[in-house]
Amino acid sequence: MAQATTTSYSSSSTHQRSMEARVGRTKQRYDTDGSRLVAGIVPLSKDKSKVLIVESTRKVNCWVLPKGGWETDEGDAETAAQREAWEEAGITGKITKSLGKIRDNRSTANAVFLFFEMTVEEELSEWPEMKKRKRKWVTYKEASEKFGTRSEMLDALDRSSIKR
Repeated sequence: MAQATTTSYSSSSTHQRSMEARVGRTKQRYDTDGSRLVAGIVPLSKDKSKVLIVESTRKVNCWVLPKGGWETDEGDAETAAQREAWEEAGITGKITKSLGKIRDNRSTANAVFLFFEMTVEEELSEWPEMKKRKRKWVTYKEASEKFGTRSEMLDALDRSSIKR
């Protein structure tokens, strides 16, 4: 098991960063209608010209925003979103705003996404899922093309402050 460091997710967070990604859904939170609560990040460059996307672990060349389950030991969705940004993309930064709730419209999913915009302050060369995922900085146009049928990803991006 990897040891946790004393570095926080961001300068405004007091949570520790672990080199081990969380797995499973035993601590998963659900909404009152039974939908899985998923926290996500729209990670923007400081000048807001680019967004960092990550490759899905399920499909090669399928690109998404960092996101994952909001767990019961996390006080708020913002904390969960910062953890997911660290685990999936190896980034830390400052949350600049909430992008609200977005329902997953895929018929196979029953999830509600809680997205947050983050200004990336640090991009590390080692992170928990570095052997499972690629990451890349892209423009709004490139991201919107890569999200394909993932309308919730495009919706979150559209709600963000990225330059179009």
